Amino acid sequence: MKNKSILPLHPLWYSLLLVLTSSIYSIINQSSGHAVDVTTLIDGEIPFIKEFVVPYLLWYPYIYGLLIYYCFVDRKHYFVALGSLVSGKLVCFVIYSLWQSTVPRPDVVGNDIFAHLMRFVYSHDQPVNCLPSIHVLTTFIMMIVVHKRREQHKWEYAGVTAFGTLIILSTLFTKQHAVLDVLSGILLACGMYAVIQYMFQAISAYQASHFPARQIKK
Repeated sequence: MKNKSILPLHPLWYSLLLVLTSSIYSIINQSSGHAVDVTTLIDGEIPFIKEFVVPYLLWYPYIYGLLIYYCFVDRKHYFVALGSLVSGKLVCFVIYSLWQSTVPRPDVVGNDIFAHLMRFVYSHDQPVNCLPSIHVLTTFIMMIVVHKRREQHKWEYAGVTAFGTLIILSTLFTKQHAVLDVLSGILLACGMYAVIQYMFQAISAYQASHFPARQIKK
């Protein structure tokens, strides 16, 4: 009985891979002095709205909260999402190491809570390594997951998609990212999810024919 109570929690430990991968960012979050400005004319028309720092920061519980949730309710999508998140971030880190991009930041005025939060974000994150956007990459991966589950979980699909869209928009309104960062993040999310899903389908097919008892729990 003791083993049965522990086993359902075991796959959750794999989420630590995402935590470990994320720690790499602190190492490469340094300006090389040769970052390329990736803003366009469209970005010049997008206003700076400091209140959007709230959904920007809520990205953290959004990603990890959904991962924990899917670990218990949909093991198959949990593993595909986790694999996509980790591999996608590693691809971003390679790009950042080879080619740095930047987005000019505005001056933050005021002493309200939103201004303080915005200055906190700016002080802890250098204005480099913008393309692709990791915020957008990871958020869109979770949006793909809920899209796959939309037929049986319509309210979940609506809520996760709506808040995910808000997070993506927050990257633009906080001037943390530019339009090209967002588009590249979405494209990378779609590509990584497709690759990881194919890999897990191949693994599941192999397990089904050779080790039926070891198939990934759906």
